[in-house]
Amino acid sequence: MTLAHLEVVDLRNILAIKFDPLLVGFNFIYGPNGSGKTSILEAIYYLSRGRSFRSSAISRIIRRDTHKFRVFAQVRVSEDHDFPVGIERPLQGDLKIRIAGKDVHSTAELADLIPVQLINSHCYNLLDAGPSFRRKFLDWGVFYLNPAFLRVWRDYGLALKQRNAALRNHRSPKELDSWSKELASHAVQLNQFRQNYIEQFIPLFITTLASLLNISGLEITYQAGWDESQDFYELLSSNYEKDTQAGHTQFGPHRADLKITINKISAKDILSRGQQKLFVCAMMLAQGALLQSSANKKPIYLIDDLPAELDRVSRSDLMALLSKQETQIFVTAVEQSALSDSLSMVPVKMFHVEHGNLTEVTRVSKMWSDKA
Repeated sequence: MTLAHLEVVDLRNILAIKFDPLLVGFNFIYGPNGSGKTSILEAIYYLSRGRSFRSSAISRIIRRDTHKFRVFAQVRVSEDHDFPVGIERPLQGDLKIRIAGKDVHSTAELADLIPVQLINSHCYNLLDAGPSFRRKFLDWGVFYLNPAFLRVWRDYGLALKQRNAALRNHRSPKELDSWSKELASHAVQLNQFRQNYIEQFIPLFITTLASLLNISGLEITYQAGWDESQDFYELLSSNYEKDTQAGHTQFGPHRADLKITINKISAKDILSRGQQKLFVCAMMLAQGALLQSSANKKPIYLIDDLPAELDRVSRSDLMALLSKQETQIFVTAVEQSALSDSLSMVPVKMFHVEHGNLTEVTRVSKMWSDKA
């Protein structure tokens, strides 16, 4: 799926823009800080996830002195088949979603339809922040490859919430045990989904990373959130007292993590800032490649401020790797010149943004050369 046409109305400083992005290749969006570049990426992200990557406060997203924003797209399914997808978010009220002329009530349908990978200044969280960021990264991939994942993930979350409430409220051992059994049944399934995914992901990631960085001694270990040599239900049962004192369930898939080390030292303590960005990009590109090979879906990449912390060679290497995926890519930068030295022979459309207005500058339709 790609976006053949995009319209954004009343989002941040954007009054109304509409444009036809390149379906396969790079859509470069440049302009001064505060011009609306990132807001365009935010609009596409919202169209995919039903939420923003910048703020949870809807009042900050809707343009000042207006009461709602809208994002509309024509989604290209095949060469001769497009269908409309739109969202509308009012200042007061719920998000409205329409797909192919029908009202939809689940953002999961948007996500399934338009897979989006975002690379921005927060992408470093994958390495240097807490486990929740790596779980979200992992679950993004599992969601697309396993149709049963979302149901199991939701059921586990509900059972966890109920068991924690039972712990805090000192409910009867019988009620607590019933939620422990429920939690354990979903935990085993959820853990298996993640394990199966990471086994497919790691070899692809290692290959992808080698195109960007030369790293020896790298290890990626999936940690389930409990000692897998123990039966999970028995582990819960033996920790009733400790969990009651803590007021929450201390073990389970909600504590899962990816441990990433280089020569036994945390990768975040070894890699420079630029290397970290390339490392995380490799993780996301490997996810995209696995999505294409296993689910026959192409992700849309949103890259905010590509030149930041990357030298010319690193930028060119990254763009070459992105180009090989033959998918739709949106990239922002402050100045056109920051991208021009990496544009050699890539399919590209160039857009200039200023004061929330978008203008197409040029288009080059040549594909990446064999020597690039």
